[in-house]
Amino acid sequence: MKLEKGVVALPMILLMGGIIVEIAIAGAFIAFYMSQSGFGVKLSDEALAAAKSGIQDAIIKIIRDKSFSVSSGYNLTIGSRSATIIVCRDSYTTSVACDTANVGKDEIISTGSATLKRRKLKAIVNVNSVTGEVKIESIEEAAI
Repeated sequence: MKLEKGVVALPMILLMGGIIVEIAIAGAFIAFYMSQSGFGVKLSDEALAAAKSGIQDAIIKIIRDKSFSVSSGYNLTIGSRSATIIVCRDSYTTSVACDTANVGKDEIISTGSATLKRRKLKAIVNVNSVTGEVKIESIEEAAI
């Protein structure tokens, strides 16, 4: 009779051990995905900062050369991050870069990237051809 009581204990120990291992694995997966989501937010912020840097770089180039325009775009490296900048002279568009004439206004499109995250900013700059004054009219985030 004593031998039969010990037989029931082994399956119970295995069952409880299996449940504990499953809970530990689920906890590890949850911790991994939570850390990845925080890392994704950080990368997204870094991509936005790179896009802002691209806008500022293009504004500096416009201030130095009032007729500056690069419709094919140029790249700017900021540490390990990068930005692709398109400057459209005398044009403003809502979707496609450099397709509509609008004298005196330049559109700057900057797409910042950090690893797999990308953020895009559009800026409208008013350049006075007589005085050379450069005014930023708007900077807004655009969908990629």
